[in-house]
Amino acid sequence: MEKKHKIVHLEIPVKDIAVAKKFYEKIFGWEVTITGENYAFFKDTEDGVGGAFEQSERVMKGDFMLYISTEKIEESLASIEEFNGKILQAKTKISDEHGFCATFEDPFGNILGLWSEK
Repeated sequence: MEKKHKIVHLEIPVKDIAVAKKFYEKIFGWEVTITGENYAFFKDTEDGVGGAFEQSERVMKGDFMLYISTEKIEESLASIEEFNGKILQAKTKISDEHGFCATFEDPFGNILGLWSEK
């Protein structure tokens, strides 16, 4: 079955584009391209979902949960704290079949999740 309704773009509000660029590039290795004073596009992988950071006073808190995959949650959580993020839920086992998750708050107050198989 052809997927006609896949996610193609996400927009994350941030208060400072340069800080968002540094935070997400350093922790997740995303390619972030600042395209203007108030907007920057990101791409997580060559064939993955992309989106943008929009400079705004809005904060994404629980409207929906965006999970970012990672191979080593503990290392990602350590990097998040190093770059002024806050750990909300430490690595937690979902199940043998579905792996692990964690949640964090970025420097702007956005709440996001991490997911890994191991």
